[in-house]
Amino acid sequence: MATSANKLKRQVIASFKRRGLSLSPSALQALLNILSHKNSSSNDDPLQTISQILDEIRDLQSSLSNTSNIISKDFLSTVIASMTKDDNDLMNEALQLIDLHTPDSISHNMGMPVLKYDSMKKRFSLDAPPKSSYFGTVDDKIDMLLQRYHLIQQRLLRQPMFQKNHNGESISLTAIEGLLGASGTKILLGIIHQGQDGKYLLEDPSSSVPMDISQAEFLSDGFITEQSIVLVEGKMQDGVLLVQKIGQPIYESRKSAVSSIGLQNCDFFRAIPTLSELSKLQQEELDHGEESMFVLLSDVHLDNPRVLERLQKMFQGYEQLDPLPVFILMGDFMSKYPSSNEKQGSADMFSSTIMGYFDDLANIIATAPKVQKEGKFIVVPGPNDPGLSHVYPRPKIPDYFTQNLRRKVTNVHMTSNPCRLRFFSQEYVIGRLDVVKLLRKECIVDPPMQLMDAHDEDEDGEDANMKDDKNQDVSQVLVQHAIKTMLSQGHLCPVPNSTLPVYWTQDHLMRLYPPPNAIFLGDQSAQPYYETYEKDCDIMNPGAFHLNGEFLVFRPVDLESGERKADCEFSQID
Repeated sequence: MATSANKLKRQVIASFKRRGLSLSPSALQALLNILSHKNSSSNDDPLQTISQILDEIRDLQSSLSNTSNIISKDFLSTVIASMTKDDNDLMNEALQLIDLHTPDSISHNMGMPVLKYDSMKKRFSLDAPPKSSYFGTVDDKIDMLLQRYHLIQQRLLRQPMFQKNHNGESISLTAIEGLLGASGTKILLGIIHQGQDGKYLLEDPSSSVPMDISQAEFLSDGFITEQSIVLVEGKMQDGVLLVQKIGQPIYESRKSAVSSIGLQNCDFFRAIPTLSELSKLQQEELDHGEESMFVLLSDVHLDNPRVLERLQKMFQGYEQLDPLPVFILMGDFMSKYPSSNEKQGSADMFSSTIMGYFDDLANIIATAPKVQKEGKFIVVPGPNDPGLSHVYPRPKIPDYFTQNLRRKVTNVHMTSNPCRLRFFSQEYVIGRLDVVKLLRKECIVDPPMQLMDAHDEDEDGEDANMKDDKNQDVSQVLVQHAIKTMLSQGHLCPVPNSTLPVYWTQDHLMRLYPPPNAIFLGDQSAQPYYETYEKDCDIMNPGAFHLNGEFLVFRPVDLESGERKADCEFSQID
């Protein structure tokens, strides 16, 4: 027995020495205990096990930039834990939630860092979340608009058309202050504002100028609204910029943006410290991500008995699935909320009613014990759900209303609207906003809308099926314009603050730069859809669950085609 133990000890020391490593006395004893126990319970070759441990040590040292030749007991424990992860462990590590600086049990974060671009130093920084009040000061409002502008400007100037070609030629952007005394056609980048006289101005960090867009040619899809950042071609006449052409800024792919920013600065979750760690996450994603899925539901009206019946059927249907999906439930969670006066008149009754509905949800989930215990739920408030205000990002639904839900269901994460989710190396944005409606309402330059024109005519006697097809076509066109706007502007809903108030210090949570891998958007002003923009970003809307039980199943990794891609499926509960 002693001879066998001594032989194992010599094998361990020799194997580590060949890799240029040694073990601390406590680590050596711990490893011998593990190997002896493993050898007594199975017929595995100890040399093979030692080799696997050494490979894991190499990978972990690389990802953690640990170059020590002496392996401590604590580091060995980390290595063994990494080797013995099961699917649930991997999924727990794969998911990380980040929202309106609310600590969360998934992420343990204190909010989303702020990506900024310094136009003078021409570099990015990742600052801590602001600790000031949500609204901030007038300086915060100015900084919000400046950062939107600079983040678009720096990506635009990297486009080939603005880089010098082999003849030393390139297109130049003219600052607005440079228009004074200038002649000829100029290209500018600026933010559209409406003056007190109702006329529009183009503004950049240098100055502003009145603009006439009545004869402008629209060069790209998308909605142009006040507070949009636009590329403009035009010339000065009598102190007014006559706009000849106008369009959205050029889109930049996530890969290009990440490369330009630098890995650590693009990792809002502080979960990917090195390129080797990124590579490891991407490999784990391929190895273990194919069975993962997200189930998206929007407008889950808990005051509707039919909705509760459908939820129960859905949860019980997923009860036998392994691993379980992540359930993302978006509001509104009631079909009709009382007015402000009604709330004040019966505050206690209103609060108990809302609490009761979330308690009903908890009881419905409890009918599927595995889902109740192991399922993960992310709950995103809708525009009218209880909360501090109707300013975005909307804080999570107050704990007071959801205490029974959180007590009865193991993994419920109440979050802000919008919020972000990391899945292995991927980044998702989750938001509940009627984006198509808001953008269309605030549009000041009509995009190509031939289908809309045909729809508005609505000829008498038109076949009902033809009308349905036309409505569907129009809806699809509107969605595509909205998607173009969001991703070109790098913002979830770039409309004036008078239409959609945004906390000046928290606008970074609304931004879409670098573009995320996917956007889960509950938009009740649009039909359900799934689109992939520029083969780079997946955008999806699950539809209204309360209407006919529609929901969406998103699989981040689908290897059936032989290449890594996402897959989406629309489902319905009768």
